[in-house]
Amino acid sequence: MAEVLTGIAVATESLTLCIKAIVVLKRFYVTVKEAREDLNKILNLVGRTRNRIELMKMTLIELRKSTDPGIAAGFITACDGLNRTLEDLVQEASTIANGQSRFGIARRLRWSMSHSKVEELVRKLAEQEKEVTNSYMMLNSLTSLRTQQELQKLTRSSDERSEITVAFCQESEERFSDVSTLRNSSEEPATRVRTWLGHTITDHHSPEYLQMRDKLSEAVYWGDWEVVFNKFEEGFQTFGELWGNAPRMKERSQYHNLSMWTPLHQAVYHHAPVHVVERLLEYGAFKTLRTRSSEFSFPNLTPLELAHEMEVFHLYDILSPVVKRPLPPDTLQRIEYNFHRLIRSEVGLRVDAEKLYLPVLEALTELDGETVWFPIKFGYPGAGYLFQLLGRELQVKSVNIQGKASEVLYRVMEDDIYETDQIFNYAGDLKQEKDMIVEEDTAEAWPFKLDV
Repeated sequence: MAEVLTGIAVATESLTLCIKAIVVLKRFYVTVKEAREDLNKILNLVGRTRNRIELMKMTLIELRKSTDPGIAAGFITACDGLNRTLEDLVQEASTIANGQSRFGIARRLRWSMSHSKVEELVRKLAEQEKEVTNSYMMLNSLTSLRTQQELQKLTRSSDERSEITVAFCQESEERFSDVSTLRNSSEEPATRVRTWLGHTITDHHSPEYLQMRDKLSEAVYWGDWEVVFNKFEEGFQTFGELWGNAPRMKERSQYHNLSMWTPLHQAVYHHAPVHVVERLLEYGAFKTLRTRSSEFSFPNLTPLELAHEMEVFHLYDILSPVVKRPLPPDTLQRIEYNFHRLIRSEVGLRVDAEKLYLPVLEALTELDGETVWFPIKFGYPGAGYLFQLLGRELQVKSVNIQGKASEVLYRVMEDDIYETDQIFNYAGDLKQEKDMIVEEDTAEAWPFKLDV
């Protein structure tokens, strides 16, 4: 039993070092193509190693009462060497990352000075990852805790979740290169990219756009949900926008009268049935957006608060926000401040002149890392910002803001804004829904989920 507990402690230490390495490596910025390829390989390897250790740790927890001698010896030995390699990799990666380019500061990374040393560390790490994997397979074979088929499914799922993806690649190439691709989309509403409707006054919009938005607002105001959902579809097919959070727009002279009531707020006001709210959520409605004015106790109400004010009991559960990206409130606030600072640095005084409603990042905590599109209606055609919240950073792509056909990537964190040429993510970070390997007759054997 003591050996198993030691194995659990060693696994915990290894997981901590893996996390440190990932955090440092993901802050690593370099424009040299060869270095990007190396970074891809390293992140994939460290992620896969972390997953393997997590699997081993969970197995040891299940065997924590075992008294078999030597049951975890091979794993402990493998982790000893692994931890030393990870410590060296963290130290080297920290040195490299300290030379990264920062927003407003042009500093080149001297990758060639550390390349050979990192290559040797990666070679060692690859060998040690194999040793950990072999220890895991052997332990399960000796204890008959998992069948060979179950082990293959778990390791395959683990490998898939540690694959590296490039942020915004699909959205840029397939969705936002031409708005017509959005108009012709036959996707279900819940799978479409959400739109942040930051333009609240009627300037810079076509008569067709304003007429359609006005008809939507009238239908929402009167609770005519069939018309509302028809207008949602028309808006998407015609303009490539999801209007699930659309407030009533105002002329510039009436800006001070903006109430910012969304369709979700109006659904509460009309005591709409649950299935209507479910459809609004499919069209991208956020549960945490607040009004600017109301006739109730407070001017700034979320839909759930409004439901409590009006005692719309049947909507309490469905309107309760489900936080999928938990961040400390002060961290989220600082990231939001830096994101707004980034937008103001690129758009300039027009942010205030055009009365833009800048993104509220609390809404993104409801998402599983999905991308949101914030169109900017003045300036170059197709201008706007793609952004997604992953971990404790906001990944942003500025599109056609600085010039026609311009694209700039940023990683917005609580301490600063980092400009980069590519952003790597683990495939598993892009969805919170974990792939459980559960057979009908073995459900009791799987008390855990895989995390990346």
